[in-house]
Amino acid sequence: MMNQQEFTAAVLAAEPTLYRVAKAMVGNEEDCADAAQQAILRAWERLDTLRQPQYFRTWLTRILINECKGILRQRGRQAPYDQAAAEAIPAPAEEDHSDLYAALGALEEKYRLPVVMYYWEGFKTREIASLLRLPEGTVKSRLRTARIQLRDTLKGACFA
Repeated sequence: MMNQQEFTAAVLAAEPTLYRVAKAMVGNEEDCADAAQQAILRAWERLDTLRQPQYFRTWLTRILINECKGILRQRGRQAPYDQAAAEAIPAPAEEDHSDLYAALGALEEKYRLPVVMYYWEGFKTREIASLLRLPEGTVKSRLRTARIQLRDTLKGACFA
């Protein structure tokens, strides 16, 4: 089992992933911070249930997803699109990707979350399926749909 120092190091390493996944789900800074804090607290309280420490990031991300869903249920809403949320997903330095982030922010959560997890966080489709409790084929289908929607949106933005 992890000690407090190992837990802290693992949480710090997973922090960017937690932020981006929460941001993709809840869409605003306050709910994002709440979800991440609650997920970390729950992970610490349930650390004894972590069977394989090498999967800590995946395990913590699953806890975070559950916290985000709880926040959305409590608020009785889905994450609304807003420009600030779309721009909050960090872009590579010195490049203007505002159209991409706006298009990503406009996707429904069910498409946006797999895109963030796959392309930004490097999760495999099998891992995303497990985290989201979906069949792997559904994850692949959602990634394909998201790519099509992003392409269509960005095609229009390039010629506007």
